[in-house]
Amino acid sequence: MTIVVGAASPDGIVIAADSRTTLIDGTRHRISTDAADKVFELKDFGVATYGAALIGPRTINGLMDEFVATVDERACLGGEEFAVALGEFFDQRYIAANGPTDTTAGWPLGFLVAGYDDAGIGHIWEVGVPGKTVSKTQANTADRGTLWRGQVDVIGRLIKGVDLNALAASGSAIDPPTQETLAKLEYILLHPVTLQDAADMAAFLVRTTIDMQRFSDGTALTPGLVPGCGGVTQMLAVTRSGVQWISRRRLAGPSQPGWAEGASQPAA
Repeated sequence: MTIVVGAASPDGIVIAADSRTTLIDGTRHRISTDAADKVFELKDFGVATYGAALIGPRTINGLMDEFVATVDERACLGGEEFAVALGEFFDQRYIAANGPTDTTAGWPLGFLVAGYDDAGIGHIWEVGVPGKTVSKTQANTADRGTLWRGQVDVIGRLIKGVDLNALAASGSAIDPPTQETLAKLEYILLHPVTLQDAADMAAFLVRTTIDMQRFSDGTALTPGLVPGCGGVTQMLAVTRSGVQWISRRRLAGPSQPGWAEGASQPAA
């Protein structure tokens, strides 16, 4: 599982993610690693991934190297063209490994792509696989905005005041007056004004998700959930002048005994 956040300010866009991968095999569910790379610098673009961590035996990180090699053979791509190329590449690999997949309940694999268009506006495009679905989100450097994907229940409760997805899954019926009351619980977000604000917003949402999962055991409705988000928070900024890492997971010596969340590998 994953938490990915994209935050757009007038000065640029920040994308961030945790570093944990969990393994689900039937009823077996455990933490696999806190050393997964989920944020990537690809040419003039920043990319974050959520959903499936593997395609066949290959990690998303390993496949990104192959994707970059194919892009190097092309002319300079705009942001949307780059997102389409990314979707086509991973769509082919996913279908080859898994065959036709039902996506009515959502994409098994998703990406956020941050970059600039020909008009000098920074955007976040979302890519869904399989299906090569590419859509431009409402978060951009002209209008600002923040979005989140993956395990979003903690952020939903924090900002909206209630986890509407959990209520829907429980089959609970909510009458219109109650719906109106619940809607008024939502915080009115102040969107990032500067690039530092965007970095702070993204880090806050990722870190809050990690800590809430760390210090809880699911909910009374669904107890005993494995904390799917953890490890180092990876963050980079995409501006008109290029890509800049804010914090990233890096290789280090052997982890200290007792460290369970990658804390022995500090962010750069």
